[in-house]
Amino acid sequence: MAQHLVGEIPDSATTVLVLSPTIDSDADVCVELSARARDVLVVAYAGANGTALRRAFDDHDADPPSIEELEIGADVDPNDLTRQGIAIAEAVSAGTEVCFDSLTALLQYADRERAFRFLHSLGERCAAASASIHYHLDPETADEQTVAAMSTLMDAVVDVEAGRLRVRPELQKD
Repeated sequence: MAQHLVGEIPDSATTVLVLSPTIDSDADVCVELSARARDVLVVAYAGANGTALRRAFDDHDADPPSIEELEIGADVDPNDLTRQGIAIAEAVSAGTEVCFDSLTALLQYADRERAFRFLHSLGERCAAASASIHYHLDPETADEQTVAAMSTLMDAVVDVEAGRLRVRPELQKD
């Protein structure tokens, strides 16, 4: 059902929140969100998630986009949001889709307010570079206030488990 929902997201939606327990359970959503991209940057906490995305692309696309990984914890200190933002901004260009996995992990290193400011800045940096970004968040581990706060920064929210899509009203098709 989530795959069908992603097809309803307008191209003008450049920031998307994917509510799902794991990237493995929503790799198809990543593939569909990244289908319009020339390049994909996977920002992965604790690694291993780029492998799931590559496997999903291999299963769905004979000619997948190039996939790069920025491993938080190995390439960048997970506590240094400034450096993370710089590293991501330096790695994106027009046509890049950033797959940020995961907000669940980010929230272990930053409180909600600090994470909110970081995501707001990151969304602006991606927009300035003509790149798109989607974030993964496990709704089982975040309280309703956190999910609601992060959702306000997004053009669209895909709830994989519930099979729901919310798009900002000004972006909806006529």
